[in-house]
Order: sequence, then C-alpha cells, then structure tokens
Amino acid sequence: MADPKTRSKGQDGAPQGSTWAALRRFWPYAQAHKRWLWLGLWMIPVVAAMSALRPLLVKGAVDTDIAHGDLLGLRVTGMLFLGAVMAEFLAFAVQNYALSRAGHATITDLRRSIFGHVLRLPARFYDKTPIGNLLARSTSDIEALSETLAFGVFTILTDVAVIVSILVAMFVLDWRLTLVSLAAAPLLWVIVVHFSARLRALQLEIRRAQSVQSGYLAEQLAGVTVLQLFGRERAAVQEFERLGDRFLRAVKTANWYDAGLYSVMDGVSAMCVALLIYFAAPYLFEDVARSGVTLGLMFAFIDYLQRVFIPIREFSAKLATIQRAVASLERIYGLLDEQPEARLGAGADPLQGWTGGLQVRDLRFGYREGAADVLKGIDFDIAPGEVVAVVGRTGSGKTSLGRILTRTYDGYRGSVALQAPAGAVQVRDVVPDCLRGHVLMVQQDVFLFNDDVAFNVSLGEAGLADDPARIEAALRTVQAWDFVQERGGLSFVVGERGRNLSAGEAQLLAFARVAARQPTLLILDEATASVDSMTEHKVQAAIERLLRGRSVLVIAHRLSTVRRADKILVLQDGVIVEQGPHEALLARGGVYAELYRMGFKEAENDGNSGAQPPVPGA
Repeated sequence: MADPKTRSKGQDGAPQGSTWAALRRFWPYAQAHKRWLWLGLWMIPVVAAMSALRPLLVKGAVDTDIAHGDLLGLRVTGMLFLGAVMAEFLAFAVQNYALSRAGHATITDLRRSIFGHVLRLPARFYDKTPIGNLLARSTSDIEALSETLAFGVFTILTDVAVIVSILVAMFVLDWRLTLVSLAAAPLLWVIVVHFSARLRALQLEIRRAQSVQSGYLAEQLAGVTVLQLFGRERAAVQEFERLGDRFLRAVKTANWYDAGLYSVMDGVSAMCVALLIYFAAPYLFEDVARSGVTLGLMFAFIDYLQRVFIPIREFSAKLATIQRAVASLERIYGLLDEQPEARLGAGADPLQGWTGGLQVRDLRFGYREGAADVLKGIDFDIAPGEVVAVVGRTGSGKTSLGRILTRTYDGYRGSVALQAPAGAVQVRDVVPDCLRGHVLMVQQDVFLFNDDVAFNVSLGEAGLADDPARIEAALRTVQAWDFVQERGGLSFVVGERGRNLSAGEAQLLAFARVAARQPTLLILDEATASVDSMTEHKVQAAIERLLRGRSVLVIAHRLSTVRRADKILVLQDGVIVEQGPHEALLARGGVYAELYRMGFKEAENDGNSGAQPPVPGA
C-alpha cells in the first residue's frame, strides 16, 4: 500500500507535525476498510442523541408526570427511558465492534506494509540502524497503534458528538444555567492543552527509550556466547538496567501527568455542579413562570454535567493513548520515509542472452558520502566463461566489488558494464530483481533460516519451491545430498542459523542455492574461509562444478581455486597493483608472490590433507 510522504523528519527519523496531521496521514491504510468504519461512524449520532434524550425524559418525569400525579404518563416515560438506554447501548456495541474490526484489519495491513518496505531498504540503511530498533517499530509501536484504533481515536468522535449534543440541549433548556455551568471551561481548556503537549513529548521519549533497550537486548542475545566466555553477564545486566531506567523515568512522568489530568477533570466536574447548585438554587424558590427554573430542570442539568464530563474525563485517558500512538506513528513514518530500492522493472529483461561478459572502467566507490573511497579507479574485464580471482590484504576493497556487482550497494562512480547482446548495460541501470536473476553471490557468512532444507535452498521461490526434484539435483551437484538424506531429506530442519549443521555443510547448502538457479555470473566471496578440513574436498568439488560454463569472480579463495583462475587481480589499498595468471605473478616476485609465501604456499604443501588456509586478509 502506498504511503504518502509529505512530512518533514526530525531526530531519529521521526516526522514532525500535529497529532491530527499524523492521524490524517494514516487514513490511506484505514480507507481499505471504510465500510466498517462508516458503519461505526453512523452509530455516533444515535449514541449522541440517546445520551442527550435521557436527561430530558427525567426532566419530563419530574416536572410533568410526578408534578401532576400522572402514573400512566410516568410509566410511559419510564418505558421511553428504557428504550433510549437500550438503543444507546446497542448502537454503542455495534460501533465498538465495527471500529475495532476496521482498526485491527488496518493494523494488519500496516504491519504487512512495514515488513515489505523494510525488506526493500538498501544495505546502507542497515549499516546505520540496529535490528532491535526495527523490531520495536514493527512490534511495540504497532501494538500502540492497535490499541488506539480499537479504543481511542474513533471513539473520540463519539465523545465529541455526545458533548456537542449535550451542550445544545443545555443551551436550549436554559442558556443562563449553561453559562454558569461552563464557567470553568477556559481553565479546563488550558489544562488539557498543557497536559496534551507534555504527554506527547513523554510518549515519544518512551518509544525511543524502549527502542534503544530492545536493540541492546537483541544484540546481547545474539552475542550471548561471547558474553559467557568472557564473563560479561553482570556488566551486560547493569547496562540493560541503565537503559531500562531511562524508559522507567519517562513512564513514571507520563503516568503522573495522566493521573493528574484524570484527577483534575473530576475536580472540575464537581466544581461545575457546585456552581450550578449555588447559582440556580435561589430560582427554585421563585415563581416558575418568571424564573423558568424547575426541579426537573435542575435534575436534567446535573445529569447533563455528569454526562458531559464522562466523555471529557475519558478523553483525558484516551489522550494518553493517542499520544502513544502518535509517537509510534512518527517513528513508523520515519521508517516508511526511508527510500527503498527500485526492485522491479517494466519491459523486457535487458540482460536477456547475456553470457557473462563484464567490463569495469575507472571504478570508484565509498560507503559513506565524504568518506575516503575504498575502490580507486579499478579497471578489469571478465570474458564470458572466464574465472577471475581477486586477492589482497584486509581492507583492500575485495568484497566491495561483489557488493557493487550485485547492487547490494549503489553509488559507484565510473563504468561497470555488462556486455549484453543488445549492447553494454550499466549495473546501476538494471533493477536488483532482474540483476540478481543473472548474478549471484556466495558469502563466507552463510545465513540459514530455521526451516527445512527445501526452504533454505528454494527460499520459497515460486517454481523452485514446488519442484523437489530440482532442489535434489542442486544438492547432488554440490555433493550435499548424502548428508541431507542421512538427516531425513528435504524436510530436515536445519535450525536457527544452521545450528544443526557443521560450517562446511551449511556452506554446501549455500552453494546449492546457487546451483538451483544457474546464474550467468557467480561471485564467491571468501566462500570457504570457515569450512572444516573434513568437508573441504566436497566444497572444492562443488566449486569446480559451479564454475563450469559461467563467468566467475573469486574473492580471496583457496589456493586450488585461485590457481584455477584464468586471471588474478591483486588489490592493494583499493587499487589493482598486479594482474595476470598464477605462474606469471609468482615469477614477477611482487605483492602476489608475497601473499603466496605468507599463506598460499602452506596450503599448496598441505594439499593432500585438503586443509588449505584462506588468503590472509580474506
């Protein structure tokens, strides 16, 4: 669902604006369920009319039926009063059901929209945003909205309608008593405005504090093994308590303002009733024709005052709920205003028939604006079916090449052209979904989902997920089928982050993902750096099979694959300082020869064991 992006942002990405502006922006999400909203809204005048009618019936019973001893009339009035009560309660029940149903359905749509939006955000966003912060916006902030939509913002419309109907009835009955009764209204307005502004600021602080604490919790749980190994549990608990104190202070202050507002509303209500009795009582002892004040009128006004202050008092409670929701909305809008990747493209595939040719000229790239470039004028070519290896020390820019070629990061300068049949196509001009159908990467840090093998290979992709034979063929290609079959086949659950597998077995599943999709260009980014020696020969065999018939960019790989490369690029400080085949680079005695002596040679001498260390700086 599209989200209008019309508000400016403040700190933490929170848009700034009024409460009603935030709620108006929320309307596109609620509009899809407007039938239930309209049903609930149509009940508002019924509830308001019945609420205003009941004190009038009491006035008629006292001033007419009781005063004239009309028992039948009193019974009729009683039945009308009962009918008004039943009509009000029935309308209120229908209203609550309809608005609650629309509210929860709207929240479901918003939750889906946020999740889909977050998945489309670029890698740069995740570089600066803790996962715990995203979890807080997607869970606790959404729950605050759910509470408001079900019991807050829409029912306030009912409260307003009830207040207006009561005030109209009071002015019609006696404008003098109405003005006396509402003498405290200016004071009430000042109090509500002040408390409203303070509560909004406090609720935003509560959401921020909760987000920080949630982010810290997620991070510490992810690294719990490190904490335990180094005995940092107590320090982590103390820091968690410190972050919790910020949240608790804001909650205490907000509760104080909330309780204070509720108490003030009760006090003002009692004061208005006292003013009414004080100024109206003398008129009861005067001639009714001259004063116009009757006992029934007094009863009606006291009833009206109690009724008018009930929604006002509840409004103060709902106000706190709305402020929580607005604070959550501002944080959610800050997330939705982040620019996502343009994932889908229209028209024909610009890489149709591409055979893997790649030309890079004067490539320059930095991760942050104003920061130093990590790639500084790179030039190289990859011919169709050619295997090119990239080696270098840590920080030389090897991994950045793979991230640019898959559009994990944008913003490069220079030319990265894919030599398609229709002509050269810049990587930046190919939408990610299309590009990643032709270019895939296998990374060192394999991520496996807490699901079965079939899902971890197919990732739920249409066509592949429903084709177990194709998944099995991919597993056989990378020599992973044997251990998968031993553990129960495609239905075997690998556990969170692959905890039920060894590092090598997890890596083979990552290779199977690629084998099932047959990319034109394959990027291996330190893809065996964490593989155990027992699985090494299977991984090497899997790699050899994956290399056949496609272009490959190998980043800091094992010796056997690097030597298999048609060309080796040696990166140093973001610049290609050497390039050529293995033997030629060794003979030159330069940077590559030094890397070889430091790490590769040991792997070559240990080739019979299959234990081959990665290039230093992988």
